[in-house]
Amino acid sequence: MRARALLASVSLPLLVVAVACEEATRPPFQPSAAASATARATPTVAATPTIAPAAEAPGLEGFRQFATNIDQAVASSDGRLFVERARASSETCSGTEELGPCAGKPAGTDLEGVWRGLWRSDAVDLVPPAEIAADFESFEADALGGESDGFGAGDALLYALASSQQAIFGGAEAFYAVVTAIAPSDARPERRIQVYQFTFDGDVWRLTGVIDAGVLFEEWLSGDCADCYEHWERWEGAP
Repeated sequence: MRARALLASVSLPLLVVAVACEEATRPPFQPSAAASATARATPTVAATPTIAPAAEAPGLEGFRQFATNIDQAVASSDGRLFVERARASSETCSGTEELGPCAGKPAGTDLEGVWRGLWRSDAVDLVPPAEIAADFESFEADALGGESDGFGAGDALLYALASSQQAIFGGAEAFYAVVTAIAPSDARPERRIQVYQFTFDGDVWRLTGVIDAGVLFEEWLSGDCADCYEHWERWEGAP
């Protein structure tokens, strides 16, 4: 397994470094070994569309075709796609976790949701698909179209697609849709990104995780980040 160690985000205080050795060698957002033994990926009731999607194609070309749906979701500021395509993961807490969604929760607590984490940190949680959709729509609503920077205008847009043989949130090959916008902040407007991780599940694409990147957004917009992906390409509709 290719090592992809986490680094603390410069926007957050440094996290605890005295973590067990097995924690230090896990890839970004990967659950602990104990949690992984009990984790199982199963669709939730909310994640199941009323009408099953038609069969789709796997691989990069298949993801390019599917990404037109993400582009349409961005254009319409509609997050329902992320609910309909969510594949929830679950964990049963051991009661000893110091990091992750089980931190501070008693043994036997069952958690379920889509993985969401802050890039290069141990800040990770399991959240309901509806929360992912609501955050997407808020991200769109906050976009400052009148602003611009070296990556373009401030409007929300699907900027790039990427892929890796090792999924950031655990598992096999994963594909990423990088959405970006300029958003207001306390000091001055700043660019932000949301990265949506998808895997091909049977005959359809499923959402398995979401990455926030804070000030490290350039790693996902530059096309030059070995820890992020193995393949990167600008979305055909990006300026």
